[in-house]
Amino acid sequence: MKKWLSVFLVLLVALTSCMVCGCTETQAQTSDATPTPVVEENTNLMVYCGAGLREPMDVIAQKFTEKEGIDVKYTYGGSAQLLSQIELVKQGDAYMPGARSYIDSAIKKGFVDETENVVYHVMAIVVPKGNPANITTLEDLTNEKVRVAIGEPEGPAVGKAAKKMLEKDGLWEGVSDNTVVRSGTVNELLVYVSMNQADAAIIWADLYNPESMELIDIPVEEGFVKIVPVGTLSFSENKENAVKFMNFVASDEAKSVFREHGFDTNHEPKYEA
Repeated sequence: MKKWLSVFLVLLVALTSCMVCGCTETQAQTSDATPTPVVEENTNLMVYCGAGLREPMDVIAQKFTEKEGIDVKYTYGGSAQLLSQIELVKQGDAYMPGARSYIDSAIKKGFVDETENVVYHVMAIVVPKGNPANITTLEDLTNEKVRVAIGEPEGPAVGKAAKKMLEKDGLWEGVSDNTVVRSGTVNELLVYVSMNQADAAIIWADLYNPESMELIDIPVEEGFVKIVPVGTLSFSENKENAVKFMNFVASDEAKSVFREHGFDTNHEPKYEA
């Protein structure tokens, strides 16, 4: 009896071992058969762009996507606001503010590594249709009861440039006394003028809308001209595509789009005299 019991126990142990080995082998085979997930490269680009550049940049993004198969997603806003956002999140691929000074600040902070100059931003005065306050010069913005709209001096490029221009011409204090709004974006200034909530606004000339306002040119010697640049962000995870986008924005094809929207392209002799 003891002999048969011993034989039975030996067989049971052997059978259990075979079952364990079989399970282990099956699990190993199943694990080896599982395919490695394929991670597709993200080709989308995230670009921080000055609000005053929206119209031409939307067209340029479409042309770039058709040519390269790379989608472009913009974050529009004031140049200073966008720089603060870049500093906070440290994500994205390119930065296109309304003036070179913002790119220079981004370079000093280590956020931008490559840049190209693209077009000019030229300052001008816009007034409602009919020009009810009879504005013809910068000095007229200091006249009694004139309501002026300007960009926030510490915010968008247009505000910073307007203050610098008016200080240079000795008009800053007089215009400040007549200022009824300081806007965070240049596009908001257009709304105040078109709705007759301001008698005049200092904007970039390329944003002028002839259907709802009139344009007053500022002489070059009194005015202010800004070069609009574009740069790639140093922490871009799509650097090759970001460089392609930067080069395309600075290309002749893209500059023709800017000209169609009223911009002067880079290297205009009248601004370099």
